[in-house]
Amino acid sequence: MKQITINRKMAAALGILLTFPTAYFILISLLKFGFGASYLFDSTQPFLERIGIKESLGWNINLLILLGPLSALGLNLLAVLKVEWNNGREIFAIKFSIEKHWWNMTLVFLSGLLLATLFVYALGENCRC
Repeated sequence: MKQITINRKMAAALGILLTFPTAYFILISLLKFGFGASYLFDSTQPFLERIGIKESLGWNINLLILLGPLSALGLNLLAVLKVEWNNGREIFAIKFSIEKHWWNMTLVFLSGLLLATLFVYALGENCRC
């Protein structure tokens, strides 16, 4: 059995870089549309428009906002989740274990939370039930 090993520190650093744009965008959007504090959103909006926030999903910041947390989730999940299996004559056993690497576990949780937030937003914005 071959085991996939991922450098935990590198996965955490890359996960932070991949989740930051989404977390920042959600934070400034919540501040503007939820709490009425528009100073961060208004100061960042010209930059976001230059890098393609108003365009459809393509090779622009929208792709990073959507796929960044997904990539960080998968990468950090691979860093903490260990899977062992045993294939015998009469039994097939699978064992899952999670190693305690707090930065990676925090990024898995944060990435999942960001993806859930994006899903709820997309559902609320597009579902007119």
